[in-house]
Amino acid sequence: MGLLCVAGASGVHPQTAVTERAAEAVTMPYANMPPVAEPYGGFRKPYQQWLVEPNTLEYDGAARSEADGDVAALKTIKLGFLGPLDAVNEDSPYGIAMLHGAQMAVEEANAKGGYRGKPFELKVHDDLPLWGASSMALVAMRFEDEDWAMLGSVDSSSTHIELRVTLKLELPIMDTATNDPTVTETGIPWLMHNFPDDRQQGYALADYIFLQQHLKRIGILQVNNRYGRAGKEIFVDTARRMGHQPVVEVWYAAGSRDFSAQLKTIEASGVDGLVIWGNAAQAGMILKQMRAMGMQQPVFGSSRICAPEVATIAGAAAEGLVTISAIDPTRTDARWQEFRQRFVARFNTEPDAYAAYAYDGETLMIGAIEKAGLNRGRIMDALREYEMKEYAGVSGNAHFDYTLNNIAPVTFAQVRDGKFVYWPEQRTDWKTKSVAYAH
Repeated sequence: MGLLCVAGASGVHPQTAVTERAAEAVTMPYANMPPVAEPYGGFRKPYQQWLVEPNTLEYDGAARSEADGDVAALKTIKLGFLGPLDAVNEDSPYGIAMLHGAQMAVEEANAKGGYRGKPFELKVHDDLPLWGASSMALVAMRFEDEDWAMLGSVDSSSTHIELRVTLKLELPIMDTATNDPTVTETGIPWLMHNFPDDRQQGYALADYIFLQQHLKRIGILQVNNRYGRAGKEIFVDTARRMGHQPVVEVWYAAGSRDFSAQLKTIEASGVDGLVIWGNAAQAGMILKQMRAMGMQQPVFGSSRICAPEVATIAGAAAEGLVTISAIDPTRTDARWQEFRQRFVARFNTEPDAYAAYAYDGETLMIGAIEKAGLNRGRIMDALREYEMKEYAGVSGNAHFDYTLNNIAPVTFAQVRDGKFVYWPEQRTDWKTKSVAYAH
């Protein structure tokens, strides 16, 4: 495990710190990629492997040399929030859950005394569904609100814009909801990501469908936005490398309610299973219309489909649906149960994955400030110390790779008798192809 010195009163620059990391490349697979999914893995060893070596997010800028914030002169310690909150935005349920999780983390930190006696304050911005809107929000956070770090967002396009803007603004970003793996693949050293991304989901689904259920002819139905396009590509690439090229791929527009044309195309292709990459409400409609057409193939879904409204909308048609889930809300460990009780008492609703990961992300961010002080460069240094370490949060145990991305195993869920039943991922032994799932 590498040691990272964070510049403090002594003024020691992190780049002068001596590390324990070996000079040669580590053997940890990229994003926990299974061997069968490695590009050209069966042909030759690559000359260079990116994103799997120490110092992937090395930072040599001047942010650490900025004067620390004067705590005595501040009324509050401000933290930014960017998420979809307006009801017209179909991602607003995720954004509202994120906000609640972040609010609870801030409230609990303030109940413990805040930062040196000053309360934390969450400065909330709505992530508008307009191209470039997030860039204006970040400028406002940095220069109007004077935030020390920020949490957000759900939409990966907005998050990519945040990344480009923070190259200039140097504002630490805690990303707790985006699925797109290219967010951390940019290698921009101002973001930490703790939500299971499309790589973890795609690898696990491909393993389950092809090696556990032994299906061969899979169709894909995806929402036509970045979430659907980027997510299904990971699954498609993994399926192809397993020797199971999907036989048909079709898409539907966000907000669609009639899927008959897409389902007829899928039915005509003779699939023995269907993967849906989209949101919960439309997945419920798809299932209902699919079963009404007489299509009885098993259906699998991405993590956003794992929501109670699927069964509410689809009714009996949802029975047997298997999805990835970012959390197991039926866990009985004390950390989750205590959080759940506090959350229900505060917001009168059950916490979901977006609330849990936002709570953990905000807690990590507050902890970094408490350790590093009011200096944005050193706050990010403190977050960077989590490389190759585990963090035990209410969402579960996160394991951060060299890109500060959580690569912990995901959870599976299946609708049984109208409710989701959960079980942990236990991936196949890729050498023997032996079944290792425990339902």
